[in-house]
Amino acid sequence: MDTCRPTRGLLHDSWNSSITGAIHAVPPIVIAVLVNLMICVPFGLSFFPLEWQDIPVPHAFGIQMFLLSSTICQFTFVWLSNFDGAICQMMVENVPFMHTISISIIQELGPTNPSVLPTILVTYAFSSIVCGALFYILGHWKLGNIVYLFPKHIIVGAVGGIGAFVMQSGIENSTGREFHWTWNGLQGLWKDEILWLWVTSAILALVLWILTRYIKSPLFPPLFFVSIAPCFYIVLLCLGISTDTARAHGWFFSRAPHVAFYSLWEHYDFSLVEWHVVPKQFGTIVGLTFFSLMHVPINIPSLSLTIDKEVDINDELVAHGVSNTLCGLSGTVQNYLCYSTSALYYKCGGSGRRSGFTIGLIMLFFFFVGPNVVSYLPRCMAGCVMMHLGSDLLREALIDTYDQLDALELGTVWAIAGTMTFWGMNQGLAIGALLACMTFVMQSARTPTNVPIRGSMSAATLRSHAWRMTNELNILDRECRNIHVIQLQGHLFFGNINQVSDYVHDLFQDGPSLTDSAVQSPLQSVLSDDVRPRPELKYLVLDFTLVVGLDSSAADRLTKIEFVCDLHHCKVVFAAVPTAYVKFTEHLRSVFENTTMLYIAPDLDRALEWCENDILGKRTQDEVPSQPCTVDDKECTHLRILRRFMPDQPLSVQQKLLSYFSISTIKKEEVLWRQGDPSDRALLLVNGALTAVIEEEAGTTENVSIGSIVGDLCFLTGEKRKTSLIATEKSVVYVLTRPNFNKMLEKDCYLAFLFQGISLRYTSFRLQYVGNRIWETKCLPI
Repeated sequence: MDTCRPTRGLLHDSWNSSITGAIHAVPPIVIAVLVNLMICVPFGLSFFPLEWQDIPVPHAFGIQMFLLSSTICQFTFVWLSNFDGAICQMMVENVPFMHTISISIIQELGPTNPSVLPTILVTYAFSSIVCGALFYILGHWKLGNIVYLFPKHIIVGAVGGIGAFVMQSGIENSTGREFHWTWNGLQGLWKDEILWLWVTSAILALVLWILTRYIKSPLFPPLFFVSIAPCFYIVLLCLGISTDTARAHGWFFSRAPHVAFYSLWEHYDFSLVEWHVVPKQFGTIVGLTFFSLMHVPINIPSLSLTIDKEVDINDELVAHGVSNTLCGLSGTVQNYLCYSTSALYYKCGGSGRRSGFTIGLIMLFFFFVGPNVVSYLPRCMAGCVMMHLGSDLLREALIDTYDQLDALELGTVWAIAGTMTFWGMNQGLAIGALLACMTFVMQSARTPTNVPIRGSMSAATLRSHAWRMTNELNILDRECRNIHVIQLQGHLFFGNINQVSDYVHDLFQDGPSLTDSAVQSPLQSVLSDDVRPRPELKYLVLDFTLVVGLDSSAADRLTKIEFVCDLHHCKVVFAAVPTAYVKFTEHLRSVFENTTMLYIAPDLDRALEWCENDILGKRTQDEVPSQPCTVDDKECTHLRILRRFMPDQPLSVQQKLLSYFSISTIKKEEVLWRQGDPSDRALLLVNGALTAVIEEEAGTTENVSIGSIVGDLCFLTGEKRKTSLIATEKSVVYVLTRPNFNKMLEKDCYLAFLFQGISLRYTSFRLQYVGNRIWETKCLPI
C-alpha cells in the first residue's frame, strides 16, 4: 500500500500537468485555426476567375485546395521542421499566378470546354511538384544560401504587385463583379448596385487600420475579422432584413452546389486533359517557383529571430520540398511556413508538436465541411480581410521603404509593382530581373569602393628603387613630370570601365596635373595656382595593384587606350596585372604593333624603372656608366659601383675608402645574420642575390639588388638587426667590419663622414621607395 502511494501521486501530477497543458494550448490553437480559415475563404475563391460562372464548382474547389494544402504542410512541418510550433498555410502570394494560369487555359480552350477544369487542376498540381522539387534539391545539397541572392528591392516590388492583386481580389469578393485597374473599372465601382458592397469592406478595413494604431495586441486583428460575421447578422436582425434578401442584393456569397470532399479528385480526369496546353504555362510556373523561393529568406530568419531559436535553413527547405511535392501528388497547390500566423501563435503561448498536429487535424476536418460554410459568410468579411492585407502589403512595399531604399531601388520597386498590376505577374518578375541587373551595375559603378580610379598623379615625386647618380636624378627631376600614374582599384567591369577611358581621354585634352584635382587639399589648391606650364604626357602608367577583378568588356576598353595614346605619341605601361589575366596581357601585346610603345611590368616599381630607363636612355637598372679606371679590372668594377654613391669624390678618395672593405664570397642559402643579432658589419653587394626577411611577419621579404648597400643603418646606429639576411644564390660582397670602421674613425674621419653620407642618402632612397608603395595615401616623399 505504502509503495503504491508515490506512484499514484506521480500519475495524479502527470494527469494534472497534461490537463493544464491542454487547457493552455486551446486558445493559441483556436487563434491559429481561425486565422487560417479567415484567409482561406477570400483567397480560395480567387483561384479561378470570378466571371467564370459556367462551372460554379471550382470556387468550392479553391477552398478545398487551400485547406488540403495547409493541412498537408502542417503535418509535414510537425514531422520535419526544427520549429516546434510552425503554422503552415497555402502560399497565398501565389494566388495571382494561379489566377493567371486559369485565365490563360480558359482563353485557350474556351470557358465551356469540359477539358478546362482538368487541365487547370493538373497544371496546378504540376507547379506544386516543380516547386517542391526545387526546394528539396536546394535543401538536400546544402544550397540554402542561394535564396539570399534575391535582392531586397526586387522582393519588395513583387510584394507591392501582390498587394495590388489582393486589393483587386478584395474588391471582386466584396462586389461579386470582375474588376480591373483601368479607368472603366474604377468608374464601374460607383454603380448603385455595388457601391455599398465594396465601401462597407473599405470602411471596415479603415476602422481596423485606425484601431490598430492604438491597440497593439497581435490578437486584435484576427478577433476583429471573426467578429464581422456575427455583427453583420446582428445588424440584419435589427434592421429586419432576411438573409435571403441580403443574399439577393449581393451581401452574401452565392450558394454553391454541395460537393463531396472527394469531388476534387474526381475532376482529375487525365483523359480530358489537353496536354499541349500545359507546356504553354511553363513561363508562369517558372515565375511562380522563383517567387515561392523569395519567401524563404524572409519567413525562416524572421521567425527564428522572433522566437529566439537558431535553425538550419537547409532543413527547412527540405521540409518545404517534401510538403509541396506531397501537395502536388495530392492534386493541390503550394504551401509554406507562414511567418505572421506562426509569430502570432507563439505570442499567444502556442508551441509543441502535439499542438501543431492538433491544428492539422482541425484543418483536415474543415477540408471535409469547409466549402459548404462559405455561403453563410458575408462578403464584407472576405473583402475586409483582403483589403486590409492588400493595403498592408502596398504600404510595406511602396511607402515604408521610402527611407530604406535609394532612388534607383525605389524606382525599381514601383516599376515592378506597376508592371505586375497593369501587365502581368510574369512580366513583372521579368522586368524585376532586368532592373535588378541595371540597378546593380549603376550602384556598383558609383559607389566609392567600386570607383575604378583610386588616385592619379604625375611621377614628379615618385621614383623606382633603382639607384641613380646625381646627374641622372637631375634629369629625372625634370622629366618625370611627363610620367602620369593612374592607380586602378576594385572590380573593373562594363559598368565602370568607361570612367577610366574617359579620364585618360581628358588627360590628353586638358593635360595632366601633378595631382588629381579631385583629391587636392586646400594647400595643394594654392600651390596649383603656380604658373608653371602643364607637362606633356609621354608615359601613362596604369597600376593594377589594387584590382581584384577584370571582365572581358573592361579588358576590351583598356586595350582601346592604345589608339588614344598612339595619337598623342604616349607610351603605355601596365603594372601589376593579376596573373589570372594572362590572356589580357597577351592580347595587349598583339594589339600594340609597336612594342616599344608598350611595357607590361610585374609591379609599379618596375613600371617606374622602365620609364626612367627610357628617359635616361638606359636598358637595365644595373648598367654602370663607362668611366676610365687606372686599377685592375676586378677592382675597377667595384669602384664603379662605389662611384655611384659619391660621384663628386676623386678616384683616390674612392680607392682609399674601398681599402677598408674586404671581399667575401657567400654560399647559396648561407645566413649572413639573423634578426636580433648585433650589427657588426655593413655589406656592398657586387654580384649574386640576397634577401632580407622579417621573421615575425609571414612572407615579408625584400630582395637586395646588385650595387646596394645593406646593413649600414643598424651598423652606424648600433641597433640590433631588424631583419635576417640570406643569400639566395652564390654572391660576392664587400664587407666593412666594426674594427675597420673604428680604424677609419681614428685615422681618417673624412672617409667615415663620406660613408655616413652614403648611408644617409641610401636610407633616404629606401624610404622614398616605401613612399612609392603607399603613394595612394598621399604621404610626402622623405
